[in-house]
Amino acid sequence: MSALDMIRAQGLTRVFGRGAARTTALADASLSAAAGEFVVLRGPSGSGKTTLLTLVAGLGEPDGGEAWIGDTRVTGATEADAARLRREVAGYVDQEFALVPFLTAAENVELPLRLLDAGARERRSRVSEMIGAVGLGDHAAQRPDEMSGGQQQRVAVARALIHRPRVLLADEPTAQLDSGTAASVISLIVEHVRRDGMAALVASHDVTVAERADRVVEIHDGRVRG
Repeated sequence: MSALDMIRAQGLTRVFGRGAARTTALADASLSAAAGEFVVLRGPSGSGKTTLLTLVAGLGEPDGGEAWIGDTRVTGATEADAARLRREVAGYVDQEFALVPFLTAAENVELPLRLLDAGARERRSRVSEMIGAVGLGDHAAQRPDEMSGGQQQRVAVARALIHRPRVLLADEPTAQLDSGTAASVISLIVEHVRRDGMAALVASHDVTVAERADRVVEIHDGRVRG
């Protein structure tokens, strides 16, 4: 592992079910992303992209192998330690958005800053900036059920970036967006990668996302290629 690697998966294996229902979601999958690098994980539905991202994020345990964020071993970490890592070091964009339904868009975006005990003035300033950056300035007071899928997705991206994480793990962050909005969201991610030295691992089917990547890693049938 390079001294600059912020994301590393080594030999990750994950199996679901037993007997005839046994399915290998990941098979000895290894990859890395360095500080300041935008890596796209590309493969068909069911190829293992989501499983790999969740294991690196500490949202599950592999049957084999290990995952690291920076110099912290995620595999085997307690739930509390994994949550602290996501809160302080990583931003995570879930494919299902995972917004808090009773909070407004602005409150959802603000949540990571509250968990980090940021001051009220800083929270207001950064939330306003980030909500504007994803084009939702007029929707800040709306709750998720009052927003379209694409708007919710942009809230999820803004929330993942608001605390300026050292690592971003994003699962299909442009899937619900039109081409123009998708391009602006990816430009925002790339801006954080270049400006802050953030390591980004983004799973995406979108060819235009892959075109912005520093490196594309293919995954098929749970096996990483390249």
